[in-house]
Amino acid sequence: MPSVDNASRLVLVSGVSGFLGSATALEFLERGWKDPHHRDHIEFVIVRELAEPGAFDEAIKGVDAVAHTASPFFFNFKDGVKELLEPALKGTVSMLEAAAREASVKNVVITSSLAAAQDPAKGLDPGFTRTSEVWSPFTWEQALVEKEPHMVYLMSKTFAERAAWDFYEKEKPGFTLATIVPPIILGPALQPLSSLGDLNVSAAVVKRIIDAPTIPPTAVPVFVNVLDCAKGHVEAIERGRTNRYLFIGADNDYCAIAQYLREEFPEQAHRIPTEGNPVGPHWAFDCSPAINELGIEFTDLRTTIRQAGEQLFRLEKEFADTQ
Repeated sequence: MPSVDNASRLVLVSGVSGFLGSATALEFLERGWKDPHHRDHIEFVIVRELAEPGAFDEAIKGVDAVAHTASPFFFNFKDGVKELLEPALKGTVSMLEAAAREASVKNVVITSSLAAAQDPAKGLDPGFTRTSEVWSPFTWEQALVEKEPHMVYLMSKTFAERAAWDFYEKEKPGFTLATIVPPIILGPALQPLSSLGDLNVSAAVVKRIIDAPTIPPTAVPVFVNVLDCAKGHVEAIERGRTNRYLFIGADNDYCAIAQYLREEFPEQAHRIPTEGNPVGPHWAFDCSPAINELGIEFTDLRTTIRQAGEQLFRLEKEFADTQ
């Protein structure tokens, strides 16, 4: 890996106020990267409409690299096309167009999702091995008539990532392009929090299990630690990689999470349900490109839950003390 003088390099992290965006920005800062404001302070630039042409033009001026983590992630929409599909797709293309116009940009990494690398119709599909080569089979025609919010989200991530690779192949810009393809992301929330209600969907998984009458069904049978995912974005840029990286840390099971919470935090064990249905056999995965090309050592589920639990129980006490 070539040596890099990070102190002279500027990076734009979109979605910096979010769960993964905050962790990614902090990883860049810890490695000595600078931001676009006076080269020694963080500057926040509000991009109100990701889908608008030129939305990133001002924010991207003079930067060497872009980590695009911003994408709509919510299920309570009225119009899936206008509120989720188009912003995800057009926001990604808008960022790439801005990067292509800015000669200083040499590396771009985009956060995709396991949503873009699965076929929901196949379910848990035991015996199948998922790799970076797997793509979801959704079509735009399907998306226009789909009403189920979760499916619309899966489609939005697929179309956004495909659009990125189509742009890269057609326009042949002067920067490297990597996409990070994670499942549900777990671990400590590093963004500012004013209440436990500020936890995003991924970070709130542990909170959902605590004080629940029974263990909720496992949403996704695999996960990745947020710190590993953030590191992947930085490594892809620093190593100048152009590739698609499946980013799965290990199997995920809410019954296992409940067990780890009881064992790691015995004083909270009375709050953790014991009844639930564990995940059955499911597809395997191969993340060797992330391991071999980016040097990622994935964090196990117990360690991840310990990190998340320590933060959650601490924040419960802190917020209670301020009320």
